[in-house]
Amino acid sequence: MEKYLGIDVGTTSIKGLVVDENGRLLDTYSWPLKMDIPKPGWAEQDPNLWWEGVLEILRNVSLKHTISAIGFSGQMHSLVCLDKNFQVIRPAILWCDQRTTQQCKKATEIMGGETKVIEKMGNPFLEGFTFPKILWIKENERANFNKIKKILLPKDYIIYKLTGNLGIDYSDASGTACFNVNKNTWDSEVFEKFEIDISIMPDIYLSYDDRGELRNELKSQLGWNNCKIVSGGADNAAAAFGIGISKKGESMVSIGTSGTVLTITENKKPDLEGKIHYFNHVLENKYYYMGVMLSAANTLNWVRDHFFPHSSWDEIEERINNSKPGSNGIIFLPYLNGERTPHRDPNARGVIFGISSINNENDILRATMEGITFGLRDSFELIKEKTEIKDMRIVGGGAKNKTWIKLVAANFKMPIKIPQIDEGGAYGASMLAALGNGQNLEHVLNWVKIKEIIEPDDNLFEIYDELYEIYKKLYFSLKQNYIQMAKFLNL
Repeated sequence: MEKYLGIDVGTTSIKGLVVDENGRLLDTYSWPLKMDIPKPGWAEQDPNLWWEGVLEILRNVSLKHTISAIGFSGQMHSLVCLDKNFQVIRPAILWCDQRTTQQCKKATEIMGGETKVIEKMGNPFLEGFTFPKILWIKENERANFNKIKKILLPKDYIIYKLTGNLGIDYSDASGTACFNVNKNTWDSEVFEKFEIDISIMPDIYLSYDDRGELRNELKSQLGWNNCKIVSGGADNAAAAFGIGISKKGESMVSIGTSGTVLTITENKKPDLEGKIHYFNHVLENKYYYMGVMLSAANTLNWVRDHFFPHSSWDEIEERINNSKPGSNGIIFLPYLNGERTPHRDPNARGVIFGISSINNENDILRATMEGITFGLRDSFELIKEKTEIKDMRIVGGGAKNKTWIKLVAANFKMPIKIPQIDEGGAYGASMLAALGNGQNLEHVLNWVKIKEIIEPDDNLFEIYDELYEIYKKLYFSLKQNYIQMAKFLNL
């Protein structure tokens, strides 16, 4: 029997899971990670900690299983810099890091304005993307910049450590802001204009391409002499594939550390306003629109950890259900670390609005969940303007909370499907491993089963439509205050 291992190099953990040739989940493994926050709005991790976690997972897997192929999923955009000996130069700058505002502005001007950038790259230069991070290092850490021989993204660093192969897949490449979506390759113009050697970029592979075998010392340690390593894909693309998202109009809402809404499209036109992203899917010649909020489940985790540290998640959900829809007048803006869709504002911060003496802690918790859901709705409404949304499936930690799924269904006004296996990018990575090992696409997609469908409660439509309009206006009423506070904090 063939067995496949999917590994997701996430932000807060590394996850591994073993499946058989029919997609049956055999075992799961995890390794915790923490972000370093050197300054407000910054976020870094040591890539060697990813490698330590992956090695531990591989060793544990080898005690029970012989693996035929390993596929990968990983956090998008995060920058790993390697020197001439392919050693890590500095901590990885993560996808949620917001330090590159000035580099984004300057790059946009030099490239002829945002519309021209989006027409070529599919997306504007955004703080979280990879290329602005390279520019930041060039301007602020010249000694480190001069050492750069190759840049990689997180999952590809792990693939290098496993195989010695340097590369990236198309889904991750399309999120770097230096990949030409029209030519499907690195954009030579952007490297020429900024006097950066394009050779620092890795070769590009399909997400199910064979990237080689394990290094000999790992073969000896693990006992896997014929194990293929498959490219894998960007976390959201892999997670979408992991719940069967492969055709036009099929969509995913993911409530993890960040929050995303993703829809496969046949419309090969980026959003020229730059509010939603346009990326390559893990399947060849497939593309998707995606909206991203930077802090989704992470926001609810923050509220719980700081104000309800002794409450279980069951107790948190009970508290939320003891507050009525609308949270007795409280609206929560979930911008703890800035926001991407739709505001693209690194200065935005969280706000509890409307609190009064009638409110209690249950209202605060419900308002937090409602505010995150409104943030997801921002992305949903924008994508719906660009392409048809036929089918919506949910993944992530938030998908384990029925109350939250009901809120999403009421705000999106459509049924939400819950997959039988919700293991995020790691399950999609195992499906890509199976494709890379010779299984056909139709068979692999048949791994995906739907466990339950949550229908929207139309009694909530009017309530949430009205609150959502207030939610949207609040940001714009506070925008100048965010700017002033950012200036104050930089004093």
